[in-house]
Amino acid sequence: MKKLSMFLTILLLIMIGYYVYNNYFVKKEDSNFSSLLVYYGEQIKTKINEKNYLLETTKLDNDWVKENVDLNISCEEIYYSNEDKVLLHNCYIENVGPYYFYDDKQYQLNDEYNKLYEEIKNEKVEIEKGILLSDLATIDLNLNINKIDDCAFTGICKVGTPFIIQVNEIETYKFYVLSDDGEKVNLIMDKNIKDFVQWAPNFNSDGPISAIEQLQQETSDWTNLLERNYKISDENEDKAYKDFYIKSRSILPTYSLISNTLDSKFVYDNLNKNSGYWITKANPLKSFNAYIVNSDGVIQLVDISSEDYGIRPVITVYKY
Repeated sequence: MKKLSMFLTILLLIMIGYYVYNNYFVKKEDSNFSSLLVYYGEQIKTKINEKNYLLETTKLDNDWVKENVDLNISCEEIYYSNEDKVLLHNCYIENVGPYYFYDDKQYQLNDEYNKLYEEIKNEKVEIEKGILLSDLATIDLNLNINKIDDCAFTGICKVGTPFIIQVNEIETYKFYVLSDDGEKVNLIMDKNIKDFVQWAPNFNSDGPISAIEQLQQETSDWTNLLERNYKISDENEDKAYKDFYIKSRSILPTYSLISNTLDSKFVYDNLNKNSGYWITKANPLKSFNAYIVNSDGVIQLVDISSEDYGIRPVITVYKY
């Protein structure tokens, strides 16, 4: 009888201990982790604005998040909704999880959460378009542009289509179409806006920081063009520098935009012999080299600290 009583007492103590553990320690840990996940989401929102992250889809680049938000949290997927709220999907903290969060609310993996997850995942990013091409384009008889091409209003613009763009209240410049995806066009100016510019002062692992800084300064008064977030990327498989983001009214040409148009003279027009302009691509095997488009229309590898070359703006303008 005594043995049974002792057994029941031990069993009761175990049950009480289990109850206390689950209803105090586990809940306390869960509460602490929930607070940490809320803080994590807030930090992600802050960094998106600070770093001018380009939201091409609602899904964020996990590597970028890990690099910019230093917390011991691992999430399978992270999304940023059009309501400026963060969704954290299948997250672990110190190997504890999974957790599912949207904004400051924790969810269980159920029909309610799955519906929310699919909505945010498939949301189309809302993009501020700015002044449309049809309103920016004008005519300039001195530059032999006496009409605005119809593709500004309908259809697809051919590569090399010229436009006179009213970049602010008093200045106009000639541009040529580099690409048209049906909704927006990328256009390159017909000449360098500034010469004698370095790509970067030290190593190409820094990215084209000097050229971009000069470009931002030279086009800062192009107030008819929206300041956009741009992703700066080395288009090599083994990158010389990490992707980074800037806010600017224009950007340097990329290798992918330029390389398919080198047979067109507008790409290397208005360049003196032995001159050229910088593009974003670098050489990962040589830390002091990046690429230019030279006066012969050839993409050439040169020293990044050279001031023999200039910068030629590319702008992104929406059509519809």
